[in-house]
Amino acid sequence: MNFTPAQYDNWYHTPRGRRIGETEFALMWQLLQPAPGTRLLDIGCGTGHFSRRFADAGLQVTGLDPDPAMLDYARQQGGAIDYVHGDGRDLPFADGQFDYCAAVTSLCFIDTPAAALAQMWRVCRRGVVLGLLNRHSLLYRQKRGRGSYRGARWDTWREVREWLAMLNPPPQRVRHGSGVFLPAGHALARLCERLLPRHLPWGGFLAVSLDRHTTAEDQHVPHNDIKQPKD
Repeated sequence: MNFTPAQYDNWYHTPRGRRIGETEFALMWQLLQPAPGTRLLDIGCGTGHFSRRFADAGLQVTGLDPDPAMLDYARQQGGAIDYVHGDGRDLPFADGQFDYCAAVTSLCFIDTPAAALAQMWRVCRRGVVLGLLNRHSLLYRQKRGRGSYRGARWDTWREVREWLAMLNPPPQRVRHGSGVFLPAGHALARLCERLLPRHLPWGGFLAVSLDRHTTAEDQHVPHNDIKQPKD
């Protein structure tokens, strides 16, 4: 099934889409905890849904995507976001041009994710946050190969660690967590999202953050120390 940009973006305004989108954004935001004005590059931004969320939270955002139709739609939504046409495997930016890079389920549609991650690592000064589709999840069992998930790759934490081993310089700190434990939008799913700890590896959305530099205070934070997002 092919989705128009409007159909794809409108899914985030459905009850289920809104809950999942809020869970995913909260998880990534807690991993980053960026200061206002931080420069962020959103790789595979699509319709700009998460680019707008990052911008609304006070960041200076650039969105990049290979699909001109998606970018046209994103620009029509307004906001102080610079949208650029490009490929995540060959970023048209200078080394260290951004503070952070984010890729929200976009690496799942790139056949060489390690190469794309290396490019993100090159253009960031402070770190990267990834949002991935988790193969060890109920969402995978229910949605693989269907709808907007058609053609997507589902990754595991073990595979992600293999990508990280190729980065130069290596990350100084790596944290991860997951969310969207029950894909449905009913009350039980919302309760599980509030109660289950984020370090459990079975959520459909796997978030991973990589830091280039850490402070003395950071050294005392466990790698998977992620606060529970609120509804």
